[in-house]
Amino acid sequence: MGITKILIIALLIWVAFKVYTSLKSRTEISNDKMFNRKIIACDFCKTHVPIASAIKIHNKYYCSIDHSKNA
Repeated sequence: MGITKILIIALLIWVAFKVYTSLKSRTEISNDKMFNRKIIACDFCKTHVPIASAIKIHNKYYCSIDHSKNA
């Protein structure tokens, strides 16, 4: 009877761990979507930058203010 209790407890711990890791990965995926991590190329130097930090002028994206002025 003692080995059965140990096996049941081990199984419950394993199931709890699987549920926890599954929920954690879903949260990370939704955080990525929330921050919109799309990457674009600078129209001047073709360096890839996140769209959130790019500078948009006349429907073109640049990696810095200097490149937006030079283009």
